[in-house]
Amino acid sequence: MKIESMRDILHWTVKFHEQLATCLKHCAPSHSERTKMAMQYLLAHEQHLAALVKAFSDNAKFSELETLFIEYLEKNPIFLHDHCDGDFENKTESEIVANVLDQHQQVIALYSYLKEQAIIPHHIDLLSKLLKLENQEIILMAQGLNRFQDM
Repeated sequence: MKIESMRDILHWTVKFHEQLATCLKHCAPSHSERTKMAMQYLLAHEQHLAALVKAFSDNAKFSELETLFIEYLEKNPIFLHDHCDGDFENKTESEIVANVLDQHQQVIALYSYLKEQAIIPHHIDLLSKLLKLENQEIILMAQGLNRFQDM
């Protein structure tokens, strides 16, 4: 997928969250019940994030979506796999969580960079909302997983 505009970035982000959810679901059967529960928790958050970002895309103004952002991804590519290649099958629960959180940090870095480059107020506002959404979900995931660890 070639990413050139805000529309592409939002579409890519939805696919990113959907693919991460699919991979978590695909790899869960090879783990213990405890790890499966953690993966199910992460999966639910990924599905929720995909739906929220899709709603942002559906509700954004046309002019917000057509803004071009090419250079960041040329310098800092974030790879979205077309299929799950078992990334989580041989990892521990803590490695899975760290991997998921790291992937979210890459999306946050992308949004932060784009926000810094934006000039038009409604572009800045849209990117601020997306950053807030991603950051809030990471905090919720981490808090939920910490409570899960305490059990």
